[in-house]
Amino acid sequence: MGHIRVLAAGLVVLASLTSCASPDDGGDEQGRCSVRSDPAPIEKRFPVLGTPERAHWCGVVLNAGDGRVPGPTDVRLVGVVELAPEAFARIVEDLGENPVAEAPKGLPDEIVKFFPGEARWRRSDRLDRSITQERYSGSFHVDTAHRAVLVDCVDPVPSTH
Repeated sequence: MGHIRVLAAGLVVLASLTSCASPDDGGDEQGRCSVRSDPAPIEKRFPVLGTPERAHWCGVVLNAGDGRVPGPTDVRLVGVVELAPEAFARIVEDLGENPVAEAPKGLPDEIVKFFPGEARWRRSDRLDRSITQERYSGSFHVDTAHRAVLVDCVDPVPSTH
């Protein structure tokens, strides 16, 4: 009987450690996009962006509602941030000389409504690699007319830039 209690307690601890999104990542356990505007989590995960002048982002729990097996929770962080001129200049430099004009796809409507008017998004693999350092999956679109960067990634960890 004692072994069963120890095993049960161990499973509860394991489930709590592996199945909860961090409150810092903005993850909504229902898989919804609850928009936040606090810049601290963006600054923490993407130091190269500096302190955004504006930030609208959300964390979406990707495997919400699938509680069959406890395991790590993946969180998609999606947002649009307006950068200070100095930080934006670094991003444009990392974008490279031949960025591709590409409209972002599959984004939560809650984030799309914060896009700058008439945004002309460009992206490059070079910029993606520069920011993610290939430690997580992510894409970053840039609108040079508005100093805006669209962030779309899964489980971002702070970079070592």
